[in-house]
Amino acid sequence: MVFGKKPPAVSQERLSAALRSTVPNEQIKSTRRAPRANRESTWATCVLVWEPKGREEGVCIDISATGARIRFHHKVMLPARFFFVSAKLGINSPAEFIRQDGNDVAIRFTV
Repeated sequence: MVFGKKPPAVSQERLSAALRSTVPNEQIKSTRRAPRANRESTWATCVLVWEPKGREEGVCIDISATGARIRFHHKVMLPARFFFVSAKLGINSPAEFIRQDGNDVAIRFTV
């Protein structure tokens, strides 16, 4: 009971009509934003390396031609520039820090 009143009863017809979809799934607009880049979802181990003797291991979650998103086990402190190395993906490229959201870090590949 909400505020001392009984909620009105819902008829079986209204319930079945509410559960039926009259619009095909193709016509329903998605509220999800389109991806900003052509990203490929992958789970590959990687290492961020910087001088002098800096190193953090993580997992590459998303990767595109311009950058990647990396998840670490704990929150990390990274310098502005470093090298992104992943043997599974065959990448050894200079990169720069873009932003951090909890344990996830976004990087951009530089040339």
